Parts: sequence; structure tokens; C-alpha cells
Amino acid sequence: MTVRHLLALVLVLGVAVSCRPDDQRTDELDVTGGAQARENMPPGALAQLDSGSAAFRNDDFEAALVHYTRVTEQAPEFATGWFGVYMAQNELGNADAAAAALERAQSLVPGATLIHDSLQGGGSIP
Repeated sequence: MTVRHLLALVLVLGVAVSCRPDDQRTDELDVTGGAQARENMPPGALAQLDSGSAAFRNDDFEAALVHYTRVTEQAPEFATGWFGVYMAQNELGNADAAAAALERAQSLVPGATLIHDSLQGGGSIP
């Protein structure tokens, strides 16, 4: 995975977190252009990912965690589910669980620490 692909992932996640459910297009998003692309996710996992993102945008971090956890159960090989678990656990104040989920995302997408660094300090992408 190149830095360009990783930055695209950061941008997509940033947009997903900041858009309202009714204005977010999910049919054309391609997170990395490779094995981690949205179109390669099982439909049920993709639906859970979108539900988790909607809950996260509504500051319902417990519901977001439930949905993101379902993504990791249905499609454990996709880093986006693990990163969602990281974000939700982080917002819930569960530092150890957040770190474990981020570590799992990093194992699937080497260099994912760039995502973490960009979200520190307020959740905006520099």
C-alpha cells in the first residue's frame, strides 16, 4: 500500500464521518483501489460499516462500536472495520481496546499510523 492509497483512505474516512447519511454516496467509494476497496466487502459488512459511520456521525459511539464490531466479524480482513472500532473505542475512552483495534488495522494496512496521526487533536485531516 502506498502513502497515496493510505491518504485516500484517510480522506474517505474523514468524509464518511463528516457527511450526513442522506448526502453520502457510498456506491462509488473506492478506499484503496485494491483488496481493501469497498466493492470487495461482503454486502452485509458494507451495510454495517455504513450504519457504524452514521451512528458515529450522530455521536452514538456505543451503537457505532456495535456496527463496526459486526464488520470485523463478517469481514475481519478489511482494515476499515478495525479502524471504526478504534475510532469508537477511542471516543468511549477505552484506550487499550482502541490501541488493539488500531494495531489490527495496521497489520492489515501497513502504515496505517498515518491515519492515526491525522486524527489526533480534533479529528480533522490536515
